[in-house]
Amino acid sequence: MSGESFQHVSLVERLIDVIGARHKTVGSFLMLADHHSYGADRPPKIGGYTPDVFASDLPETFHVLGEAKTPEDLESDRSARQIAAFLEHLSLRPSSQFYLAVPWICLPRAQGIIRSLQYVPRYEIQFHFITDIPRG
Repeated sequence: MSGESFQHVSLVERLIDVIGARHKTVGSFLMLADHHSYGADRPPKIGGYTPDVFASDLPETFHVLGEAKTPEDLESDRSARQIAAFLEHLSLRPSSQFYLAVPWICLPRAQGIIRSLQYVPRYEIQFHFITDIPRG
């Protein structure tokens, strides 16, 4: 995560907070993040890319991946390939969820990008969009 912008780090921190609050209530919970506070406990590479957050219960009954995107990064071809790889991975697992954190101004564009990605799901994925402005 070294060299990431303040905005990206803030979005990753929102992902960590939201995913932890929503999923930590299950029995044994594992969350790994590409964030300095997690040290070497980084998420595994998926399709050649490292998600910002990886979470699962133990034994595994669900998978959660979270990704943070700044406005510039959201529009890159690399990000489209990365998100597609994550969705392909999740589509092979039951009870999977994908969180995409973006600045609030980018929310409509982020939703459009997700809709435009082509993948053949074996299992349905739940999508969550998180912005840099917390809801009350």
